[in-house]
Amino acid sequence: MSRLIADCLIIIFNDLREKASSLYSCILVNRYWCRTAMPILWKVPFEFDIGNWDSLSNRKLYNLIFYLLPTFSKKLLLDNNIELPTIQEFSNQPLFNYISFSSQVPPNFINNMINNLIKKEDGFNKYKETGKKYLLEQEIYKLFINNCKDIKYFNWQTTQPLSQFHGAPTCFSQLRSLIMDLDFVTSRELFAMSQICQNIEELSIFECYDDIPGLIWFIDTQKILRSLYLHFKSFEKQCLGLSEVIERKASTLRKFSIEPWIISLSPKFLPSLINLQHLELKNFSAFNVMDIFRESEWEVSLSLASFPNLQYLETVFLPFSIECDLIEKSNGNILDIDICRMCNQDPNYTKKLIKAISTNCPNIERLIIEVELEDLHGIKEILINCSRLIKLNLSINNEDELECDEILKIIVKFSPETLHEITFCANFIFTLDGLIDFFENWKGRKPLIFYNL
Repeated sequence: MSRLIADCLIIIFNDLREKASSLYSCILVNRYWCRTAMPILWKVPFEFDIGNWDSLSNRKLYNLIFYLLPTFSKKLLLDNNIELPTIQEFSNQPLFNYISFSSQVPPNFINNMINNLIKKEDGFNKYKETGKKYLLEQEIYKLFINNCKDIKYFNWQTTQPLSQFHGAPTCFSQLRSLIMDLDFVTSRELFAMSQICQNIEELSIFECYDDIPGLIWFIDTQKILRSLYLHFKSFEKQCLGLSEVIERKASTLRKFSIEPWIISLSPKFLPSLINLQHLELKNFSAFNVMDIFRESEWEVSLSLASFPNLQYLETVFLPFSIECDLIEKSNGNILDIDICRMCNQDPNYTKKLIKAISTNCPNIERLIIEVELEDLHGIKEILINCSRLIKLNLSINNEDELECDEILKIIVKFSPETLHEITFCANFIFTLDGLIDFFENWKGRKPLIFYNL
């Protein structure tokens, strides 16, 4: 019976997890409720950090963390002239090791804490300040890593050698989602962490700039990598080794995203992504002849690729016209399309793109696309053929500031019953009578969310 009561309480307390004040009230009922609710209350206690030392909640958190630091860590900090806050919030020893309940190692909270506690003083010395911050950061990370067990998500933005800290295998071995910033993370540390983390499913990498051996090895060791996001800081070098390791992970990859320069990565891996379901290609324009050559490599590789399971396609400023081919080879599985092209886009290609969507995307639910006033018949075909469409977002150039009421008439007459969210860019010009007629004719249908931005 007691086990049943405990299970019921855990279910109730988990439902209250996003209502911290209500959950906090539960721990005050009695000791049993306190022991049951406390791990849930402290599972994600750092999500609401506001980075302000003067806030009472932050002072309490900082004091608690310093209280829980091992004696040797406190001595190390004091020996290096790092003053610890006066702990006034605890009249007695804390009842729990609260850090051990946390499901996260919170880098933003740790950074804010360090910046709040290590401040410029008279006779400011930048090197001393940096040294103090590094030492304090080190001891706080050690505390978290030694106490947090089997975390599932981590945002890696520190130069600390995390893999060397006591408890790192227990803390990181079950990691499933990882964000890393290569401005902080070294190749050596990636080699070391690859011995601990081998089951990453979602990997996001910021500030890519070259074929880093440790990064390539880290990706290669992942057994179930399903999602890969790459953000490049430079387009000067093209990463071939990174492309090759992506090709080796192709059998498990379902989602791939790259920005802001696709030419930073060799495209040779693209034809291997036969199981891809989600593709994002976000790009800026070419800068020189070599960039144009690398863009042509991407165009050829994409033309050779086929993504029969593709459900989400997003492209931004691609320097070539390839979206039609990708859509036509998607076997009608696409649910979401978001295409943003250059301002001087080819009207003929826009018509071809609209035709490809109306013909090959019967299950599409969300569409963001740029059109011309001459494309209204194509929009009508999309509305007729895409019977599951829920959201429609249209952009237009309309330099001549022409009236656009005709598109409203087509939407109200031919749109499927599922459509209930419509967005027009500000270049769409509607008359008052056109809008009144539109909303009058929409009566009796599903309530509409309408934007003219």
